[in-house]
Amino acid sequence: MLEITEDWVRGLTGWKPFKDGKSLVDLVTGLKKSAAGDVLQGTLKEGRLTLRPTVKIVGPSDVRVQCGCPDHRATGGICAHAVAVLLASTMSGGVSPPSSTATSSSKPTPALQPRAWSIHLSPRLAAELPARRLSVRIAPAKSEILPQDQLLSAWLAARKAALSEPAIYLRLTDAEIPEFLDLVAGHPRIQLEGGKGAFRVEPEPGPPLRLADSRLENGRVTLELAATESREAMPWGDSPAFLGLTSLQRLPASSADPAWSAQLTQLLGTRRLGLPVERFLPNFDAWMDLLEPPQPGWLGSLRLAGAEPGFELDLDGSLEVVEATLKVRYPGLAALRLPPPELPLPGLPSLAPDGHLQARNPAAETRARHRLLSLGFQPSSPGDPSRFRLRGKDEILALIADGLPLLRSLWEVRVGDRFQTSSAKVHVVRPDIQQRSGGGDSLLFELSFQTTGGQRIPGAEMRRLLRGGQRSVKLSSGADLVLSRACEDLVQPLVEEVGIARPDEAFQLSGASSLLFHNLREILLNPHSINSEDSEENSSIPPISNTGLNATLRPYQEHGANWLSDRLNRLGGALLADEMGLGKTLQTIASINHFNQSEPDQSAPTLVVAPTSLLGNWIAELKRFAPGLSSLLFHGSGRDKLRTQITGDRVVVTSYGTLLRDLAFHLQQDYRLIVADEASLLRNPEAEISKAMFKLKARGRVALSGTPVENRMQDLWSIFRFIAPGYLGSRPDFKERYETPAAGGQAPPGLLQRLRLRTSPFVLRRTKEQVAKDLPDKVEIDEWLDLSDSQAELYASLARAGLEEVERIRDKQGEGAARMHVLTLLLRLRQVCVDPGLLDLQKEEKQSAVKIERLMTLLEERAELGLKTLVFSQFATNLRRIQERLSCGPAQLFRIDGSTRKRQELVDSFQSATGPAVFLISLKAGGYGLNLTAADAVVHMDPWWNPAVEAQATDRAHRIGQTRPVTVYRLLTRNTVEERVRRLQESKRAIIDAATGETDTDSAPKNWTAADIESLLQ
Repeated sequence: MLEITEDWVRGLTGWKPFKDGKSLVDLVTGLKKSAAGDVLQGTLKEGRLTLRPTVKIVGPSDVRVQCGCPDHRATGGICAHAVAVLLASTMSGGVSPPSSTATSSSKPTPALQPRAWSIHLSPRLAAELPARRLSVRIAPAKSEILPQDQLLSAWLAARKAALSEPAIYLRLTDAEIPEFLDLVAGHPRIQLEGGKGAFRVEPEPGPPLRLADSRLENGRVTLELAATESREAMPWGDSPAFLGLTSLQRLPASSADPAWSAQLTQLLGTRRLGLPVERFLPNFDAWMDLLEPPQPGWLGSLRLAGAEPGFELDLDGSLEVVEATLKVRYPGLAALRLPPPELPLPGLPSLAPDGHLQARNPAAETRARHRLLSLGFQPSSPGDPSRFRLRGKDEILALIADGLPLLRSLWEVRVGDRFQTSSAKVHVVRPDIQQRSGGGDSLLFELSFQTTGGQRIPGAEMRRLLRGGQRSVKLSSGADLVLSRACEDLVQPLVEEVGIARPDEAFQLSGASSLLFHNLREILLNPHSINSEDSEENSSIPPISNTGLNATLRPYQEHGANWLSDRLNRLGGALLADEMGLGKTLQTIASINHFNQSEPDQSAPTLVVAPTSLLGNWIAELKRFAPGLSSLLFHGSGRDKLRTQITGDRVVVTSYGTLLRDLAFHLQQDYRLIVADEASLLRNPEAEISKAMFKLKARGRVALSGTPVENRMQDLWSIFRFIAPGYLGSRPDFKERYETPAAGGQAPPGLLQRLRLRTSPFVLRRTKEQVAKDLPDKVEIDEWLDLSDSQAELYASLARAGLEEVERIRDKQGEGAARMHVLTLLLRLRQVCVDPGLLDLQKEEKQSAVKIERLMTLLEERAELGLKTLVFSQFATNLRRIQERLSCGPAQLFRIDGSTRKRQELVDSFQSATGPAVFLISLKAGGYGLNLTAADAVVHMDPWWNPAVEAQATDRAHRIGQTRPVTVYRLLTRNTVEERVRRLQESKRAIIDAATGETDTDSAPKNWTAADIESLLQ
């Protein structure tokens, strides 16, 4: 007989299923085989998904598989899970596959002959399972012998049951019950004794529960299930399960807390549960996985927010060694030494006074530790993240001069007596800038250098020390004189760049230079003051008029619009560099509206230049937020007829490509304002579009980019050539001062800070973390895109031909066949909206994909910020194509779809990865059961129009442990089925489900017709 060997299994399937299956062997549990040895079954858990592949060996090259995984369902072939079961059997005594040369002596004895079975569970199942008892009658059935029957026969034989009896009666207890349920899960012939109809023991977890209401009153959380939820919670081994009238099914959620199962049983039994909030919050994630989003009532309005911790630092030691202990203090809790991240922190999660749900903030804790490491400290106690040590006199002098002032501005710092005594012998020299009005818009500054003891150091002596490269000198008294980094890294270079000839005397500055030295003065006083909204300079910016603006600006947006208008008035240019999702477009529209309302000019229009994919978005938002503005889309083949309309106070919107083609026309225009959206396109100073934008005539210039300026130093000069020509000097000068010293990725100390200061008069940059107090914890953005010309042509031709085919099929085959064809057509049209390449057309190379291009831009910007992003799509092929395009980029890539093994390992790697990362996730395979709080943005490429399913996917990032606002982008295309389905989302839910694949076409609802679905195409 042939034995099961690796080589034999390898010959049955392809290399990938074999390779993946081999990696899953250790996960196989509960391996069972039939008495004849030709049927195998095992159990594998992937995340929260439990699979029970069954393998029937018919011949040496004929192996048949049943498995619930997507690979097997799609191909019917031997999947990795079946490979794992076969290989696992070789480690447990082996199984002999049947051979064409097998003799009759190898046949099993008649007593062990497998039979077809019907399984009758006790009608008192609801009472027995909670008591961990189960009564079962198993009787022969006149049906085909299924693999499950063969496994059940082997299991019964192992229990020494007489298979020839008319019926077998079992009374199972404790561990026998989950073993039996695992064995018969998915068996088609199960029913309750005496009942009518089939009963299912489902092999896969059930759907989430629908909630009718949730409330928080007087410190108690009340949950009420919808009236349609009548299931009961039963134990299935270590996991609770749902017991309905016709099925038993595991939960889609779990918790390590034993009390949670009891709470769930109460909720399902009475459809109502009341708990003190302190007992509800520890299992918050389990509740949210259990309940279908969007949740009504209190849970639906609850905002997640990482609690903002404070930090305390205890220092002691000498000028040779300093010991540090870092403590964390969460609101309402006592300070404690920073615990390891995997340990729970008593008192969290908790409800904040304003109603936010606060969780431990591991990101803030990590930043605190990294701040100490950046100052030269090293961990001093393995496994204890709170203990640090700093060695070396030079390092400790630098700590005293620069590190301690920074730490004291952030944390509560306590210095021990020994270190206090040692520090008293160190005199630190710091720059001091005094400022007063110089008349008009100018400011008068006085620069000096002083020690902590109040002694003034002459400028000539300072320059001598700096030229000698000395950071510290020994005084005759035995004390140490140390120069702060600001002297060498900030003040002296900026004095030279601005061209101040006599810095030892008072000097008068105006324009951008006066703002630069004002910012320098503030940052010397407070390292975190630059661009702070409550800084002295920013608080003096006059507010703009919101007359005619159809929007309520958030405080940070109002400040941004005021700042933008102020910079355009004072400097003629500005770079608004807010992080994505903070509303740069709205702030810019508010500024445009202000100028058009307060300073009407009938001769100078405004020009907005944007990527083609965003033109529709600009026009829509101009009409929505500033309906009084006269906007004009200057794009497409008929635009020449519109040239005469580019007058007065029009806001003209065009693309970069169209601008190049019409450059001669635009060079003849005088614009009040030019806005360059996605200004990263201008970063190459040699590109034609950069040169063209620089040549345009305008009184004011605005660049919009979500990328911080210091990340692309080599191209920053090109953007500034557009918004502030000449401000950063000539190209060679900028390269000598900034690019060359930073070559190789290691910028000298202070270089990036100096560049930020140099550009600060023109740049406003805020992140979501900085404005999180004003932002909701989840920002949802529907980003509407216009199909490219080739996409639109393909879409129209498919729709036209498809509808003609529908009519032909309806005439010949009837309404039902026509309806099925429309569903297929909808699928193809949705694929065109995402990426025409999904259709596998021969002319795919000629087809552009506006969503893919927008996604690449968005991910590029986020990668430059070092951020992590989740990308969801219903099409696994789409994810693979995106992965190919991203493979050469800076972000680490992860992907989960129906073929993925070891999901948790991927999740752990993504969570712990340093730097930018992108997780590509199939909506069905990864829409639940994953905790991906390292990401703070979610992109839905082809949104699932059932909001519950889409929200479930979004909640992979938006859950306990998330410490930042989460931005949710839905990429949608105008004038397509996506826009029409969006409008019909609530009124035509059945149509939506069918159109998006939520309902299988062979079991589509009966309450709609082909005409209903065809309305989506009109």
